[in-house]
Amino acid sequence: MAGKESTPKRFSAPAYYLHTVVCLLIMFGFGQLPPVEPLTPLGMNLIGIFLGVLYGWVCIEIVWPSLAGLLALMLIGGMKPMMLLNKSFGDPVVQMMFFIFVFCATISHYGLSKFISLWFITRKFVAGRPWVFTYTFLGSIFILGGLTSASPAAIIGWSILYGICDVCGYKKGDGYPTMMVFGIVFASQVGMSLIPFKQAALTVFSAYETMSGVGIDYAKYMLIAACSCVLCSLLFIALGKYVFKPDMEKLKKLDASKLDTDGALKLSKVQKLILCFLFALVALLLLPNFLPADLFISRFLKSIGNTGICVFLVTVMCFLKVDGKPLLKFKAMIDSGVAWGIILLLAVVQPLSGAMAAQESGITNFLMMIVEPIFGGSSPVVFALFIGFVATALTQVMNNGAVGVALMPVIFSYCSSMNVAPELPLIMVVMGVHLAFLTPAASASAALLHGNEWSDSGSIWKTAPLVILLSWIAIAVVTILLGGVLF
Repeated sequence: MAGKESTPKRFSAPAYYLHTVVCLLIMFGFGQLPPVEPLTPLGMNLIGIFLGVLYGWVCIEIVWPSLAGLLALMLIGGMKPMMLLNKSFGDPVVQMMFFIFVFCATISHYGLSKFISLWFITRKFVAGRPWVFTYTFLGSIFILGGLTSASPAAIIGWSILYGICDVCGYKKGDGYPTMMVFGIVFASQVGMSLIPFKQAALTVFSAYETMSGVGIDYAKYMLIAACSCVLCSLLFIALGKYVFKPDMEKLKKLDASKLDTDGALKLSKVQKLILCFLFALVALLLLPNFLPADLFISRFLKSIGNTGICVFLVTVMCFLKVDGKPLLKFKAMIDSGVAWGIILLLAVVQPLSGAMAAQESGITNFLMMIVEPIFGGSSPVVFALFIGFVATALTQVMNNGAVGVALMPVIFSYCSSMNVAPELPLIMVVMGVHLAFLTPAASASAALLHGNEWSDSGSIWKTAPLVILLSWIAIAVVTILLGGVLF
């Protein structure tokens, strides 16, 4: 998912084909086993497809296992081609993700990503205050990760950090750049959780909504995510100040204006226009949660839905001309910005999630039979904390979207059986799968981190577990306290 782009893993030929055989055997062979009550033969086939694509996503890549999963749904999953296409590529969430990718590619194309980071760290209130400067710098990366994706946010953050080191005289191996190379990846990964209508968060929320028919309030989620990000970044600064203790004296005399070497802080008219569209996207997606339902704008936005809002803004941007050329060059933005692996993952998740939740599969009853003895006597808060911890642990070695989707049937079974609201465990899972920076397999940005010459694997393994644990605690505190009030 976001920050976990669908880059094929590198294998020797025998290992690749061995993984392929295992993936297909699970996908098409699991359903041939005798059903375990209350599972039905259809349920066994659907579990086989689910486990098969999950194995493929983790051990091989995203693209062809997703396509194989779509074929399996037609062959053994009880779905006719027309129904499957309507519920996969025709699903509003899949289409929304496509247009969100196009929109975010436009932001990067016009250079707004670097502007956002530089704007924050060149404010006067950070001058001569190293820790305030560092906190503000990380805050800009949080926002950048939410608006784009973890990998580009990390790369942009590193380019600015290298400029800081050059101006201040920091060298490779010094405490401050070593801390910040990691901190930038931390901020970009956690920052991706800010926006619930894109990438990993959207995949997980939509999978649950497909199963249950119940969605989550985006505005309330964003408030919890924003508060969690603020607390997580404060904890990281506290760790830096009292545990890592890098030399901060060189930062006191930093003139941040020298970091803008290519005039990124001077917005052109086109960049200002794109910035207005960015604000409009966020505002229009959130407005229906605040405006009275009988207003024309509320009825209009609800009638076209979130997908329609994205399509509407992209349409307007394609219509507008700048120097005789479209403001948004649709084909170019598709080529540079659309992560097709994520689109395909969503396309198989949507119909598969709905089919697994259907009563005729028996999967919900089967999962509840397993979950109830473990959590039947525990409170919803305990369940939310446990499932969030599981998500956080698994995402260190697995694709975050795959982890989130894998846990949705468990949450659905527990919440429907216990008749409790699903928001707390959902948020814990979504936030947890973004804490993915321990191993190179955790995320694309984590792989970049482990390969960064300004860092080393030893310092990462010493730092990351503590940061992940404290971040999980911070997210749990905010989610339980604030979520208990909002939901």
